Amino acid sequence: MSVQNVKKNINQRHNQVDFNKILDTEFEELNKAIKVAKHDYHTFTFATIDSNTPQQRTVVLRSFEKRKNEIAFHSDLRSPKLNQIQLNCNVSALFYDKVRKVQLRIIGKAVTTKNDGELKKIWCLMKPDSKLCYMGPFSPSEKLDYFQPNLPIHDADNINVESNEFGFRNFCRITIKMKSIEWLKLSYEGHKRILFHFTTKAQPQWLAT
Repeated sequence: MSVQNVKKNINQRHNQVDFNKILDTEFEELNKAIKVAKHDYHTFTFATIDSNTPQQRTVVLRSFEKRKNEIAFHSDLRSPKLNQIQLNCNVSALFYDKVRKVQLRIIGKAVTTKNDGELKKIWCLMKPDSKLCYMGPFSPSEKLDYFQPNLPIHDADNINVESNEFGFRNFCRITIKMKSIEWLKLSYEGHKRILFHFTTKAQPQWLAT
């Protein structure tokens, strides 16, 4: 068989894909990653815009709503990213599964939820050690003259009512309403890259890698 015929067979095989199956598989992996800390999707890179400068940080996936095409994570309200989102809600998220060699690049709009009933339920179910992250005396990114741990003076076993209320006031959820997912699968036979739209009726689109 000629090289040309081999390439033709590979192209035909690669084009016979089930777009819905690809998307459903990634949605299943996102669901798994919420509770499985060792899953590669458990943490992801979240990017905002600060004036004209991109800002990135690693966050922990806390929820995924397939019906709404939304993912969410928790944050400290005092963090600079909250102001960045308020000024420009266009954001991106990047996931990478090292085992499956799959990258997800998500484009969407960020919405902040704070101090509501649903958030209170989440807070009450959180482990004391996790709550300590929101009880530090300094705002995230605040400049310091020397190293100081951004933790309260008490430990997780001694959280009083005042500290608990202070931590909850700093606690929020950031939801990314997904506009699109760009799926990339690395392969020695040729990388596969597909763009899925959620805000339009456009069909999934193959992209060059």
